[in-house]
Amino acid sequence: MRYFQIIFCIGISLFLFQCESEKTEQEKISPEAKEVRQVVLDVFQAMYDNDSLAVKKCFQPGAKLYTIFERNDSTHFREGELSQFVTAVGSPHEVEWIERSWDYQVSIDQGFAQVWCQYAFFAGERFSHCGVDAFHLVNTPTGWKIFSLADTRRKEDCIFPTGEFFEPQ
Repeated sequence: MRYFQIIFCIGISLFLFQCESEKTEQEKISPEAKEVRQVVLDVFQAMYDNDSLAVKKCFQPGAKLYTIFERNDSTHFREGELSQFVTAVGSPHEVEWIERSWDYQVSIDQGFAQVWCQYAFFAGERFSHCGVDAFHLVNTPTGWKIFSLADTRRKEDCIFPTGEFFEPQ
């Protein structure tokens, strides 16, 4: 009988451990990391909503945007301006811009934060490209703001989300 009790307790402990380890990413991160990640989610939602003002609120004035991509077996680098991105988001387009993102990695040290995530970009239902986004943020008196955004872009060898990911509301 004692042996059965020990086995039962071990079984319950393993079950509870498994339940704890299956918590969603949302439940595991700190409140400050949730705030930082929310800024990134707000950018994606604003892109979907075609809302240039909402995008602009997420960035520090003068923020820089960078794109890294491969072409002809070499790496290319392009710098963009925040104003161009804000204008593009606010310009009329026939379909919603949907940037599905997942696998968020949030790092914070004092007033500096970095968010790294995988993404797949869709123009409406049509797949456009995928890659990685790397956001750098600073904690300002008005909250966390993006001061740098770098992304990679490719159309092949893309990984698509199978679990929890950002889906516009």
